Amino acid sequence: MMQPDRQRVQRMRLLNALLLGLLGVLVWLTLLLPQQQTGSWWPHAVTPWQDYVLWQLRVPRALVAIGAGAALAVSGALFQLTTRNALGSPDIIGVNAGAAAGIVATLVVWPHVLPVPVGALLGALLAVTLVYAGSLRRFGPLQTTQIVIAGIAIAAVCLALVNFAVSQLRIEVAQQLATLLSGSLASKQWRDVGWIFGALLVILPIIIWLRRELTFVMVGHDIASTLGVPVRRANLFSILCAVVLASMAVLVVGPVAFVALAAPHIARRLQLTRGAGLLSAALMGALLMLASDLITLLLPTQGRLPIGVVTAALGGCYLMTLLYSELRKQPT
Repeated sequence: MMQPDRQRVQRMRLLNALLLGLLGVLVWLTLLLPQQQTGSWWPHAVTPWQDYVLWQLRVPRALVAIGAGAALAVSGALFQLTTRNALGSPDIIGVNAGAAAGIVATLVVWPHVLPVPVGALLGALLAVTLVYAGSLRRFGPLQTTQIVIAGIAIAAVCLALVNFAVSQLRIEVAQQLATLLSGSLASKQWRDVGWIFGALLVILPIIIWLRRELTFVMVGHDIASTLGVPVRRANLFSILCAVVLASMAVLVVGPVAFVALAAPHIARRLQLTRGAGLLSAALMGALLMLASDLITLLLPTQGRLPIGVVTAALGGCYLMTLLYSELRKQPT
């Protein structure tokens, strides 16, 4: 038993090192390209304009992409772990849509009543509460199919409210809000970096505290309960952490689709394990987000596409592949 565990740990460490190296390469490419706006480029940014573009535009954008991707991936991994469903992610079960509805409510419907981050968090918490109420079960063993169906329904209602609110705005304001709600890394500042990494730093100690419980919950709720693990407490805190991370990511970059769903799956496939692998999932999420941003930079379009367009296109293909593989596993 010790040898397979040791091999699994070594494989996980190797994967994390590889993902970290690839992430460094993508950061370098993101800061390097394109060069036509600034002439010679980093690390030879010598003019004030080059220095401004590098430190006020490129670096914050790259850091926000890394932080938001990691936050969404960890959120998705926690939801998949607690719901025990391959489709359990904040964008599938309505958390992202609830956070977007909360943001729109605080900006449009009730301006200056609540801070925008509080609105995003309350919207996400209300969405996940309605989803669990719709599944007719408490925190513990869950009807995963009911959760997904309830999540799709809640997400549809939230998106309808968002579209209604946007339709009542002036065209200029509606276009800006629509760009944000499609998922965008445009005009990110150091303040946004502080928001997303602040959320990660707050949630990280809680996840470390829950590490033992999450390890047993991964095996199964019934087995974990038999071993004396407080499953309901672990699920509750896990879901709260996932909601906070997803809400802050939506607040900073908008409801970027499919990163939370795909990153944990890809990380587990590369690890050849069914474990949580939260660090690997976080690195994979950051890698996917930064790679999608680099794709928007290289596409031959008139303007730079919102990153949510790229992740939705890539994630749709991945979702179809995932659904097809799940259908093949079912007995005929």
